[in-house]
Amino acid sequence: MQKLSIKEKYSYALAGFGQNIVITFTTTFMLVYLYQTVGFTTRGIATITAIITAAKIWDAINDFFMGAIVDQTRSRWGKLRPYILFSSIPIAIFTILLFSVPKTIEIYKLIYFGVIYILWGMIYTIADVPFWGLSGIITTDTKERVSLIAITRTLQSVGLALTTLLTPYLVQWLSNVGGSRLMGWSLSALILSIFGMGLFTLAFFNTKEKISFEGKHTSLSQTFKAIVKNIPLLLVLLASALSFGRNIIQVGGAVVALIVFGDEKIFTILGGALILSLIFSNLLTPFVLKFVTKKQLMIYSNILSALFYLIMFFVGYNNFILFLIFIFISGFFSGFFIVVLTAMIADSVDYYEYKTDTRNEGISFAGLTFISKLMGALATMAFGAVIVAIGYSSNLPITPKIKDGVFFSVTLLPAISCIIGTIPLIFYPLTDDKIKQISKELDEKRNTVR
Repeated sequence: MQKLSIKEKYSYALAGFGQNIVITFTTTFMLVYLYQTVGFTTRGIATITAIITAAKIWDAINDFFMGAIVDQTRSRWGKLRPYILFSSIPIAIFTILLFSVPKTIEIYKLIYFGVIYILWGMIYTIADVPFWGLSGIITTDTKERVSLIAITRTLQSVGLALTTLLTPYLVQWLSNVGGSRLMGWSLSALILSIFGMGLFTLAFFNTKEKISFEGKHTSLSQTFKAIVKNIPLLLVLLASALSFGRNIIQVGGAVVALIVFGDEKIFTILGGALILSLIFSNLLTPFVLKFVTKKQLMIYSNILSALFYLIMFFVGYNNFILFLIFIFISGFFSGFFIVVLTAMIADSVDYYEYKTDTRNEGISFAGLTFISKLMGALATMAFGAVIVAIGYSSNLPITPKIKDGVFFSVTLLPAISCIIGTIPLIFYPLTDDKIKQISKELDEKRNTVR
């Protein structure tokens, strides 16, 4: 069994930290930059919304194509690491371009943004799918994988927090230095993308793919069929999709803060509580898994999340401190879910190799990135449906009915979602003992081949 060195472990985790700086900067501040600094008409904003929606749909589908391409790759550096190296500079360049919309008429701004944003998303996928696939191939020890994923998710949460909190101050300072708000955003994109993608390359330079797989070379169609035949993988992905309610507070938190508590800035406090709880639970996951299996932790995470969402619903929103505590607890259980989900997908790759002599990290971890986007889309759709149903509009007074409806969307709706998401996990067939046995037999087989 090939172990993971300290250098590899923390290089991979720091790569995830750098990656999350870039994605957080882009997804969190792009609309603020476009609406407030670049400036668009109402029709222009509607066009931007359509562009982003179409790009996200394509991006989600593109994950599986990228996964299939990765699984066909053979090189002297492995099948995953080359994409991490060769995508880092293009991501940095396109992030800078995304925050450098030229001063021109609106139609040209829209064309520029549309082209750059779509290309940015495609190139980011080229990096993201191999990066997560690498977590399942740089160590063959299942416990080390959990530890690796936990520390990586923790540093990603730290990157999320630091980027969210510090970017406005960085932009303000660089705006003063550069002489304009536009220049402040462009310089911020330059600094953060170079720093973040520089760290990201550590996953190439300081790691090694421990499994040099030279098994059957499958066609693209066979690679796509592999995800359908991998039942453990499908069950985990289905459970994640059905648990989309966890993400509603993230996509609608600012609106909830505005409607229920009267100030959208309160979301900074709510978001801080979520991030802090994620960091704690990410770090605790390997310790907790000494007492329960991955399957059990996933089920307990969903059930306990649903329980606290229900309590939150019945307690109500009049006591903000109590609500904040419940948000922290819900985020705590979500942190377990995120780490174990990634580890279980890595297990499903081993299982599929055990059954077929074919490894498919690419297509399997494309499922991970796809499902995270799908969960965000479903959460956005559900939250939007509630907003429409309660008749909220910015020019109407906030009534108790509207407050109750919005509060329902971040409490009872996630509770229902988590309960339903537990059902596929009941049928998940891979116990921890079975995975250990599979890993042992695969190691023996690989050593025999050598």
